[in-house]
Amino acid sequence: MSTRDNQSQPKNKDFYDGAWHLTINNHVIEVTEEVYRAYKQPLWAERKRKEREKRCMISDGKGKTKRCTDDCSKCDKQRSGTILSLDGLAEESCFEPADSVDIAELVAGKLLLEELFAALDELDPDNRRIMALFANGKSEREIAADIGLSQKAINKRKAKLFEQLRNRLKDFI
Repeated sequence: MSTRDNQSQPKNKDFYDGAWHLTINNHVIEVTEEVYRAYKQPLWAERKRKEREKRCMISDGKGKTKRCTDDCSKCDKQRSGTILSLDGLAEESCFEPADSVDIAELVAGKLLLEELFAALDELDPDNRRIMALFANGKSEREIAADIGLSQKAINKRKAKLFEQLRNRLKDFI
């Protein structure tokens, strides 16, 4: 192969012997350029995204921001990926954090859910299935068809199950 022929070929470590190659699981596979590009595109996009994240954000002079092209090591501007704060977010976007969260209420809700799941786990398989279908929005008629009972039987079982759950969870509600 002459030097002139070699100059017309792409300068890429994965292009040699007149063909494109991919290395997958330590195996080199010869592929078409189309397959090579389709395989590499997501990798290239991710690498480019990471590079852009490191760039400083500056004003474009039109009221918006753009990525800086100067040397970031000499820049005094804030780069993306730095520590975020609610104060900075509030200043930039008129964001206001929600009112204070009641931790006791969150804990009580979590305890209620844990007790509910424990109570549901103790049900026999048929009753557990009825409750799961009801929780998924199925009607009594659909549940009856699925379980193989009458709608009236499902209605009675459902009422009985809800009463059991109410009694079990009365300290939490």
